[in-house]
Amino acid sequence: MKKWEQSEYDCIRLMAGPMRVKFQKYWEECSLVLAIAVVLDPRFKMDLVEYYFGLIYGVDANKHIQRVRNGFVDLFYEYRSDSSDSMSSIALVSENSSSSGSQLLVGSSKQESLAAFHAWYAQERASNIHAYQKSEVEQYLEELVFPSNESFNILHWWKVNKAKFPTLARIARDVLSVPATTVASEAAFSVGGRVIDETRASLLPDIVEALITCNDWIESTKNRNVEECRHE
Repeated sequence: MKKWEQSEYDCIRLMAGPMRVKFQKYWEECSLVLAIAVVLDPRFKMDLVEYYFGLIYGVDANKHIQRVRNGFVDLFYEYRSDSSDSMSSIALVSENSSSSGSQLLVGSSKQESLAAFHAWYAQERASNIHAYQKSEVEQYLEELVFPSNESFNILHWWKVNKAKFPTLARIARDVLSVPATTVASEAAFSVGGRVIDETRASLLPDIVEALITCNDWIESTKNRNVEECRHE
């Protein structure tokens, strides 16, 4: 659109200006979550954001890049604070260790000592969990990007690497499942004149496609009739 604004054709320049103003409105609202979705793609991570933001924002790129980085880290901590995965894992390790130890060790005093150790371990891990979370983000971002190929399945990649990046995998599951839409945000949340009844909502994809095709035929027929009338 920047190039269109410098076009040699007046009609393109006149259209590009209003288009860019409207696009900028939605870009400011959606660019962060779109950039985070890119960061969650192991083929691109922050590198693609840095590259394209440099082209888009020029000398102001660092400010916008840092906004994406901060938003990604904040989202990670928000997910991590709401998750009990780590504590559940610690409890599971403690339970398994106690079970194995009971088979190898004899005497209640030794079992009590192990129980005290597991309690201490859980407390220490809980106090250091913040640093552990940060290392998960840093480790993901510092690793080389995954080689791109046509058969790459990003959801499968996160499924395979879930044990390595448990919190990031949860974020990827939620963020990457958000469907893209070209509907304006005002229209998406407005019911004025656009109420969809049960009959319309229950249409099968084939029926919807047929209706759209028929509508195109009708419009083309109308246009053809108008042209014929003009010639007559």
